[in-house]
Amino acid sequence: MTDDVAVEVTGALVTQNEVILSTGEFDRRAHAMRAYGYPPGQAIRGALGYLFLAAGLPIIKTYEVNAEPVLYFKDALPYHHVDSGILYPVITPEKYVNYQCQKCREILRYPSFKSVITKTRLDRHKGTVSMMWRQEGITKRARFRFKIIVKLKRDAEENLAALIAVLRFVEENGLALGKRSMKGSGRLRLENLTYNRVTMDDIEVRAAELREKDIIKVRLLSEAIVREKGTNLTVIRGDSFLWSVKNAAKNFYYDYKNFSAGVKLISYETTKPYPLGFLDLKLSGGRPEIAIPKGSTFTYKIEPGAPAEFYTALALLERCHGIGNRASSGKGEIIVE
Repeated sequence: MTDDVAVEVTGALVTQNEVILSTGEFDRRAHAMRAYGYPPGQAIRGALGYLFLAAGLPIIKTYEVNAEPVLYFKDALPYHHVDSGILYPVITPEKYVNYQCQKCREILRYPSFKSVITKTRLDRHKGTVSMMWRQEGITKRARFRFKIIVKLKRDAEENLAALIAVLRFVEENGLALGKRSMKGSGRLRLENLTYNRVTMDDIEVRAAELREKDIIKVRLLSEAIVREKGTNLTVIRGDSFLWSVKNAAKNFYYDYKNFSAGVKLISYETTKPYPLGFLDLKLSGGRPEIAIPKGSTFTYKIEPGAPAEFYTALALLERCHGIGNRASSGKGEIIVE
């Protein structure tokens, strides 16, 4: 057994040109396809996956649908252009998702500057323009948080070495994301890369802080996909939250033993859920997932007598894992406030 449970890889992604991260939805008002305001974890996961595949690295097998995840990619949350504080999603009283700087506490309507990009498609056989299309994109310089959690339970050194090799390549050559990335768009520079071991001592320090609370407020830093009996939920009730807490411990804790705890949802603040597409669903012809919006908060009462294992697992959930499904794609990232 080792005291290390994970390696936390952090850095910054800096845009070098326009970045087009399409959501697949059409904005009728702008007459353009909508785009994300920052790279979602699933986009970074996919981009690095192609690099693992091209290099012939065995870690690519952990990407398979039924494989146990090793890498947990987090959304590349934006840095505030004023003071470099990370912008966390928040729900406003008007039920909009805004972003609040964690340094100066300023609330911004948008996480980055986007504008509509007009492009043409060329018919190479006829030598004519066949059509024009309009697409939102990030068009001004922006910096984003880069974060990956590497699980150390199985084949740890081999997996970590594979990731380091690919990230060195990205440091030298940049990362290509989104539409038209094969034609030069979507270039981001990776800088200030660091690798930090997450130990059980780190987890227990946070667990001791959480143990002081009998009421906890959980904020979603990314969309959450929570299923029950095959149905996507729009509210995370106590039993679903407890399942996620236990799941985080199972994935990251060597000595996990089952425990019971009473968790009751007492209030929540969210807005309208929306569909999210994933490549595996598209290839299989499945329907999009229904996601609980980022910025949503859920407040739980922890009944007296909750064991120490519950708080250890909660600390693991916050630091390494995520609520619900597709945590390795960045979904369900939380902070306990």
